[in-house]
Amino acid sequence: MKEILDQVRDNLDEIFGKYDEASRELLRIARLDGHFADWDPAEVAWPEHPADVTGLEKRDRLITTIYEGIPSRRDSRLAEAYDGYRHAMGPYLGANCIFLDVQRQFLSRGAGDESEFLQLYQTVYLEALGRDDQIPLDAGEAALVEFRVARAPLSHAQSVAEKIQTQAAADDPRWSGLYSYSVDGDGETKTAGAEQATLREALTLVAESVVDALAKGEHLAIRYNTFSNFIWFGISVWKVVSDVDLLVTRLRGSVRGRWLDKLETHVRLAQALLLKFLEAHLEDPAQIRPKDYWFGQQYSYLTRDMIDLVRGLVAGATKLSRRARGDGQELPVIEIPPLLCGQAVGRFVEYPAPVGARGLPPTPWQQRARALGWVRIFRQRAQRTRRLRDAGLEEAERLAAAWRNADDWGRRTLDLFGIQLEVRIDPQFERLASRLDLSASGRKIVFFPTHQSLLDHPVMYRVLHSRELMRAMGWENPVPCVLLSRVGLTTPTEIKVGSRKIPLIGVDSATADRLMEEVDGYVMLEHSSDTGSPTARFAKLLEKRPGVVYGAGTTAAFDIQILPMQHALFAHLPQDIVLIPVAFRGIHALWPKSPKGNFRISPGRVEVIVSPPMLGETTLLPRKRALRTQLEPATFFQAVHIATLLNPEPSDSG
Repeated sequence: MKEILDQVRDNLDEIFGKYDEASRELLRIARLDGHFADWDPAEVAWPEHPADVTGLEKRDRLITTIYEGIPSRRDSRLAEAYDGYRHAMGPYLGANCIFLDVQRQFLSRGAGDESEFLQLYQTVYLEALGRDDQIPLDAGEAALVEFRVARAPLSHAQSVAEKIQTQAAADDPRWSGLYSYSVDGDGETKTAGAEQATLREALTLVAESVVDALAKGEHLAIRYNTFSNFIWFGISVWKVVSDVDLLVTRLRGSVRGRWLDKLETHVRLAQALLLKFLEAHLEDPAQIRPKDYWFGQQYSYLTRDMIDLVRGLVAGATKLSRRARGDGQELPVIEIPPLLCGQAVGRFVEYPAPVGARGLPPTPWQQRARALGWVRIFRQRAQRTRRLRDAGLEEAERLAAAWRNADDWGRRTLDLFGIQLEVRIDPQFERLASRLDLSASGRKIVFFPTHQSLLDHPVMYRVLHSRELMRAMGWENPVPCVLLSRVGLTTPTEIKVGSRKIPLIGVDSATADRLMEEVDGYVMLEHSSDTGSPTARFAKLLEKRPGVVYGAGTTAAFDIQILPMQHALFAHLPQDIVLIPVAFRGIHALWPKSPKGNFRISPGRVEVIVSPPMLGETTLLPRKRALRTQLEPATFFQAVHIATLLNPEPSDSG
């Protein structure tokens, strides 16, 4: 922290200039969004540095106006986007049923193989992607798109569709073949009475329904990213920074200068982090690798550090205000915004009880006892894993034993911390599962869980061993999966003593990574034991066993932070995957990522929602050399997580 503070002190003029420039632009967008409708336009002007008390008071009024207006605007925009998404999902699932029905007939007739059928479908899919009826944007949203912190749904896919050429001929005789299909459930809204159609008509119906769902899903996810991850979070931090900046100026001469100087330095640090936060959101989401923070662990850490800094600012401001009030000064109370302390209300916040933390929080003594107990469970798992490595077992036997070992670790972890689990299968799951025959080994299946907490891993092991999931999948016994994982998962279990690192679990993180690859069958993202791309190796292993991917790539910094999916991942996965989204409701409240180093794990209840299978064949964009072509499907998958993880209905309590 000291090094960062020194950098801030050395670059104050640059920080002030960029801060004023960004503030002017954000005020312009806020005006277009109606935040200052009852203001004199001349009053909506940002007082630039150096600002005196009067200027800082005006800054505070401007920021407070936006801060107070954001929750209701966010609610109305998410309600509108969710309504469109909800109505598009029934036809989307129905379209996948049609695709499978027609594909089965196509293959049984000897009309071609699966790759030829996919090529025919992608012809009409690209035509549907190129349609010109985008979702209209209002003035505020259009300004956000112009500012590059948002984008129009399907805008990237449409440009891709224009560049990709397909080989399927328009006069291919197979287009006119008649096919029958059936659609049940919500899908009948688009296909009522339709039982037979030509191949082109049937596949066009599929493609149109898929593209409509892509557009509506993107609309929901983009609005969520913009109005939750960016605007609501950003204005919550900005509000505290503005309040404390004004307080510091007011207190000059009332309390010790060195105390104020220290608090002011942390205000400047917060302003610098706000600029970094803005830069992250200005990045092009279609790029393969992020330049700064977006789509990755660094971004999550940045937002966590901003929350921790806000808490420190509020604590410091409260302490100095108390000293000044002793001299008779009237000063406002500065509080942590509800979003930053798990008290947000409205749409798409965490579900209320009975999920989340329940019962009394652990005492410090209980925390230490449970931490030691978890270390013991970790060590026992590591010891068993090493014994399996040295046992010389055949691959299938080794994987089955390792899978039981992992489940035992997950079960004992949840029992230790008093965490209860309920697994619920979406009622629509059977619609597609019956057509897919998920119990057969020929399907490439990827489970796609949300990623809010480090507790996701033990929970996912229990889900994959649950009676509910096995019944839905048609499995008689648990099936070992291949997990795509980043390296260094166990690094937090190492303590540093001098220049040495001592692993609490009995093996260092590098050894743990190798054991997970060699025994558990993981694929580690940065040092796969095979040459070539780890993601490509993971895709190859899907031919043998199901996979698990945490598409966000990192855990959330606050309870409603749902990070965009790492879309380059989907460009490596085979087109014929079956994706099964899984949401862990209430899990973030059990072990928040903020403050840094937090190990306060509360007892509670997690509700697991297993969504209907989604077909990569209908949903992923056609292959292209550039990996970025899966941006829209990845955003659509994020929308599924948003819609299942958080409560779409308005709430009065967090």
